[in-house]
Amino acid sequence: MIALPSIAFGGFSGSAKGVTARYQDGRSILSLKSYPTGETTVLQIARRTSLKKITKTWPLLTDQQRLDWERLAEHTSGASVFGQKAKLSGINLFVRLNSNRQMAGENLLTDAPDSNAASPNVEYSNLYVTPGLVAFTGIRHQPSPYKLVVKMSASQSPGISNGWSKTVIISGDTEDDWGEANVTELYINKIGAAATPGQKVFVETYWLDTETGFTGQAERDCVVCTGEVPYARRIKVTMDTLKPDEEQHVSALDVDFSTNAPCVYFDTVCLGHSNVASSEVILDQPLPSECIGICMAFARGMGEDGSLHPQSYEIQSINYSSSTEIHFMHRGGKYIKPTEVFGPGIQYSNN
Repeated sequence: MIALPSIAFGGFSGSAKGVTARYQDGRSILSLKSYPTGETTVLQIARRTSLKKITKTWPLLTDQQRLDWERLAEHTSGASVFGQKAKLSGINLFVRLNSNRQMAGENLLTDAPDSNAASPNVEYSNLYVTPGLVAFTGIRHQPSPYKLVVKMSASQSPGISNGWSKTVIISGDTEDDWGEANVTELYINKIGAAATPGQKVFVETYWLDTETGFTGQAERDCVVCTGEVPYARRIKVTMDTLKPDEEQHVSALDVDFSTNAPCVYFDTVCLGHSNVASSEVILDQPLPSECIGICMAFARGMGEDGSLHPQSYEIQSINYSSSTEIHFMHRGGKYIKPTEVFGPGIQYSNN
């Protein structure tokens, strides 16, 4: 028989087999040790290595830096324990915020943030989960430095009502695109399989302030995976959609067609060709008829002295044979190559 730590002994702390006891704020707390179940993944190894590096940086801080972290920790609370917020130490807060920042691709923060202002709550209209699509729509956009953290579970039985402990981070730096966030590829890569129709997927989302590392309140959602969903993905044209064996006259291409209005958004760098003030691209697949038309957009080019020259462009899309050609034609201002065509444009049908 093994003598386990008991709350009957005030102030007792220690471990016995799979149970650990600690004394905190006048309370004795018992917890079970957790052990790995299954093989350690590459991402888990990278995460643990990251935490070790962050922890080893703490002793290298100056006395004033550590004091600032301790002061900030006094006004920051951890997860609730028995209805009371747990207290954090300076090193706890240092590791927590820097691990959040590192997840979003930010550098190590050695100086404590000026404040611990809470990040905004996540708001969105719909969450669609199908085997081929996992997407949020109607996201209330938050400007930089906020990025969306998405945690999701693998498919769970319909009878499970609480699967939040099964969620894992699939993205720590999602940026919504016109209020939409398509995380299908991220979900499949992280979970290892697509969602299963008829089963539940548990989802948690929150905003991360990448400057400080502080996060907002987690928004929880539970969705049953369906076979199909009444959601039309916006059509986008990028460098990946160009026909590989054709000559292209752009170094960057991002054309975004709205699904609700004849509005197109451009972020393209035109190189021009021959002696014509025009650039052309040929796509590997034809665009649908609603994306075929003519629109105007602003452009700018940089002179040799570094000055910017405003221009205007007419963009025309034409379905030809088994592909689509898009012509970026200079129409106003001093023509300078390369030219950045940017911003929104209203599209008119060719008919």
